[in-house]
Amino acid sequence: MKRRQNSFFSRIKQLDFGLLFAVLILTGYGIICISSASEYSGNTRNVIVQLIAALLGFAAMAVIALIDYDELLKKFWLVLFFVGLALLFIPVIKNVPSMLRGNFSTNENWIKIPFVNVYLQPSEVVKITFIMSFGYLLGHLKQSINSIKSLLLIALFGGVTVGFVLLERDLGAAVVFVVIILVMCFTAKLSVWYFIGAAAAFIAASPFLWNLLGEYQKKRILVGFDPTLDPEDTGYQVLQTIKAISNGGIWGMGYGKGALTHSSYKSTFPARETDVILGVMGEEFGFVGIIVYLLLISFVIFKILKIAKNARKDYGTYICAAVAALILFQTVENVGMCLGLLPVIGLTLPFISYGGSSIISMYLCIGIVMSIQTHQDKYYIERETR
Repeated sequence: MKRRQNSFFSRIKQLDFGLLFAVLILTGYGIICISSASEYSGNTRNVIVQLIAALLGFAAMAVIALIDYDELLKKFWLVLFFVGLALLFIPVIKNVPSMLRGNFSTNENWIKIPFVNVYLQPSEVVKITFIMSFGYLLGHLKQSINSIKSLLLIALFGGVTVGFVLLERDLGAAVVFVVIILVMCFTAKLSVWYFIGAAAAFIAASPFLWNLLGEYQKKRILVGFDPTLDPEDTGYQVLQTIKAISNGGIWGMGYGKGALTHSSYKSTFPARETDVILGVMGEEFGFVGIIVYLLLISFVIFKILKIAKNARKDYGTYICAAVAALILFQTVENVGMCLGLLPVIGLTLPFISYGGSSIISMYLCIGIVMSIQTHQDKYYIERETR
């Protein structure tokens, strides 16, 4: 009994409290921004949902951090993969009737949870189940990572997952999964020639892939590079976000004082609580407020990469690298989108944007990273006690 207690407390002591503190500050910052962004409607539901989701995510993170990720994945890595596919398949079934009618432009990738009137976005949860199962697979393919057999297995795992996400018509999530797959394969030292071949194949297939997109998706991609191409419709949201950030200047207009943030008309500043919450941050807390966020999120990414470097298992390194890439990519894409520099593909700003599924997913990711950290010395302990 004493050994178990010592083991438990030793894991607690090994937690990276700097990482934990940064995540909590970011969550609090997000709730403040959501609170201000939601005031125009007079509805506090968004804040309550985000707070509850953050508490649930924190609890899940604490439990996962104390579980041995190695033992978990040895037993359940394939289960995690298929559970992820099952979650993705539910919205696909919902979309079948509209696809049979020839409607391929709508995006219905949510699951309504009965009795509580809450919606779950499966792709957010599947990000972590996929990262864990795919990382374990790559770890066991390490010695033969560049063989054709391994490549086919990697392509099958990644292709099926991305394919299901595309059937949900969630382009943003599909891009995120592709980035995760590429970063994990690169970290696992897949030959650079495979990456060159994949890039060449993508370029060759680009015209065909472009034609598969709906008109609305095409417009969202194009206006990401130039919002003035469609200032009254698809580009309107980005232009209003840029205007909000400009209003804030260096120091911002102050909490609760943003002109666009507190416009009583939703159409004045669409999606201010979700995709373009950076505009709220910029308008009310200014350039300084945005820099504070970027410094905090950079600190989180740095900490995760440091844990990746010290992971005792190769797939622990791959998992951490994927989580860091996920947070970095979503941050860069969301900020670039809000500034009119990158395509509008509907990705949330990590830890800030409103969305219960998103914040829980982020906490699950941090939880598995902390598990990798708290169990990094186990190999040496096992070796010494033999």
